Amino acid sequence: MGIRQVCLGCGSLTTNGSRCESCAARRERARSLSRPHYRGDYQTRAKQVRTAANNDPNCVCWLCGEPARGDDPWTADHVEPGNPDSILMPAHRSCNSRRGDGRGRRGELVMRLEKR
Repeated sequence: MGIRQVCLGCGSLTTNGSRCESCAARRERARSLSRPHYRGDYQTRAKQVRTAANNDPNCVCWLCGEPARGDDPWTADHVEPGNPDSILMPAHRSCNSRRGDGRGRRGELVMRLEKR
């Protein structure tokens, strides 16, 4: 039997981690509704981008232009934020996180990439 913790959602005791099963499911449903760009075939496309980046020694982050870093794994980043059908490009996790949704700066990055 696992360690019992207080559920962050309802306050009941659970061994399911930080939330009981019903609160975890409710949270995931709410999260899915607020993140439409992760629906559909995102998981499959993101995995393909990460796998390709890991297998290509010449791959560079589309945000900073640097090669792979051992302590900073590849992520799949939307070129057009909020668009579920947007092209996904490899980016370091730190670059992707630091940029946030990057709606203002991304246009500049796309233009710079197109000029390459």
